[in-house]
Amino acid sequence: MHILRQRKPSVRMEISPLIDCVFLLLIFFMLSSTFLAPKIRLQLPTAGLPPDSSQNAPILLTIDAAGDVFLNQEPLSWDLVTSRLQALVEASERKEITVRCDEAASHKHFMQALDAAKSSGAQHVHVAYQQRGAATD
Repeated sequence: MHILRQRKPSVRMEISPLIDCVFLLLIFFMLSSTFLAPKIRLQLPTAGLPPDSSQNAPILLTIDAAGDVFLNQEPLSWDLVTSRLQALVEASERKEITVRCDEAASHKHFMQALDAAKSSGAQHVHVAYQQRGAATD
């Protein structure tokens, strides 16, 4: 006796119509985007980077190992630090001070520098440091 076997129906998802739709959408958006004209025509001015003026220059307060203080590489006495910092902060746009202190300097001088920076009216006071393992200058 001969038994007829029924074939299993194959389940396939035809993606060719999906691909056709995707290509039609792609063509539509490509054509419509090329014909869009801007509503407002502007002639924008050109600009370069502004030169680094004294208003944007960083304020560096440096203390060396001997306890001498420098304001932007200029030697200064401790009596004038606060008043000079106030003048520089008022003229600066950034209103921030970076304190750099030698590791051999005394803690007293470091605290004097931080107090002067705080009382000068600066919005931000940064303490410069070197990461461990980084090469020295």
